[in-house]
Amino acid sequence: MDQRNTPTPLITKAELKEWLKVSDFWVRDRLENDPQFVERCVVDLAPAGSSRRTIRYHVGRTAQYLGIPAEDQQPALAA
Repeated sequence: MDQRNTPTPLITKAELKEWLKVSDFWVRDRLENDPQFVERCVVDLAPAGSSRRTIRYHVGRTAQYLGIPAEDQQPALAA
């Protein structure tokens, strides 16, 4: 099976907070003080050269970075 076209599971800040049960402060602290988290887990979808950031979080890499077991890696996304 060719998986090159499988979409990357990206979630918003609100979805990340709901999944991990964390606060705005926790997310902001990771973004400001944890460069390894940013490098591994954060994806900026903004166009190149844009002054704005469109931040999403990679589910698999975030779970791996935080040591979340595979069976708990899927956040409950709103339908």
